Amino acid sequence: MDKIFEIQTFENYLLIKLKGSCDFSNLKGFYDEVMNVLQYSRPHVIIDCENLESISKDWVRDLLRLHLFLKSNDKKLRFVQASAALKSNFKTLGIDDAFKTSGTLKEALIDFGLAARRSLDTEFINPFLDSTMNVLKVQAGVDAQAGKIYLKKPNEPLLGDVSGVIGIVSENFTGAVVISFPEATFLKVMSGMLGEEYLELNQDILDGAGEITNIIFGQAKVILNGKGYGIKTALPSVVHGKDHTVSSHDLMGQSVVVPFESNSGKFFVEICLSV
Repeated sequence: MDKIFEIQTFENYLLIKLKGSCDFSNLKGFYDEVMNVLQYSRPHVIIDCENLESISKDWVRDLLRLHLFLKSNDKKLRFVQASAALKSNFKTLGIDDAFKTSGTLKEALIDFGLAARRSLDTEFINPFLDSTMNVLKVQAGVDAQAGKIYLKKPNEPLLGDVSGVIGIVSENFTGAVVISFPEATFLKVMSGMLGEEYLELNQDILDGAGEITNIIFGQAKVILNGKGYGIKTALPSVVHGKDHTVSSHDLMGQSVVVPFESNSGKFFVEICLSV
């Protein structure tokens, strides 16, 4: 018979994974095994319920014992990935105050003070700005300087005529980066990048907006992942037209805009993050 629980130890917390139907027949040894681990340290405990089908009152009783032990040592018990039925059961039993739930492991660690929320701070923004200036200089001979950052208003259209868009995807957050050029600026940038003068937009050079965005994203990703952000590879897209908008779930969060001035004209970088 497969073991109904698995205990994993980490530096500041204990992760217990429950699976299947937890009832009296498979309860034996659970509490003693957990306490054997806790006698050497006093970490927080997280119960992963992703693969839990049901739990009996016998298990609830031992988990309450564990909760009381942790509470006496100023530590917490948290359930993650709990189903709606399990939460309802906790409420029916009147133990929902003791058996608090978080959506994910990351959220539990944030609540415990063991992980930080990702935010649109200089640590996150600056790699994109530095990469923008570097990529445009190397690829197109464009010297650019970042202006004063500001918050974008809800439903405010993008400020350029051609925009490269790329999603930011991580285990713990999503977002997007947009680099948006007025038409005149974009034509000069692409002329410098391709070594041929362009006076009007066409599909070939429109694709260049995605390529530039992808290179900027790639350089920033290396820096941010070195700091533990865990950003995954993504594919860019291009949007163009006067007063265009980007309809994407990746932009359903706080957005900041950084205006740039350059020897090819002004352009804008927008960064959005949903934690």
